[in-house]
Amino acid sequence: MTDNIPPTSPDVGHMMAEAMKAQMPSLKTQAQFTAFMVSFDAFRLLIDSICSGNSQREVEARDVFEKSLKATRDVTEISRKFEEIPDAGRSAASNPFTRPPNEFHEYDIQKRLLIELETIPDLIRLNEWYQTTKADRDRVVSQTLRNALIDAIREKRFALQKQETDPAPPNGD
Repeated sequence: MTDNIPPTSPDVGHMMAEAMKAQMPSLKTQAQFTAFMVSFDAFRLLIDSICSGNSQREVEARDVFEKSLKATRDVTEISRKFEEIPDAGRSAASNPFTRPPNEFHEYDIQKRLLIELETIPDLIRLNEWYQTTKADRDRVVSQTLRNALIDAIREKRFALQKQETDPAPPNGD
């Protein structure tokens, strides 16, 4: 491996996602994860409003928080209903209700893509790999992980272009 691969230690987002998986094993879909994040943000606003003594904002934040809890119940019910439908009978619109949260797997996906990237020997294969890995690259949504992946792809492309324009000297020099 080369220096352009980020360290394998997980970033804060990955550690948070792992903690969420461990502490909330029933949170299984992207829709549930999104509802959780909305609820979490509303809860933080509610607590901040209480701590700051802003009663008007507290009332508003409590309303948003209650609505986010209802949304979590609703998306969970929808997710359960989709479990009863065979995969072949579902449309792409069901994906948020049936697929695991991207955040739970994106670190592993990014790591695998970076390892694959290192083994690519030329621009033709890089372009093929880039086309075939679009769905996986789209599942890497955390900004730090995504930026590191995009930077590594850019560096690999640059290195391969340079290799093609500056061929290695013949043996014996």
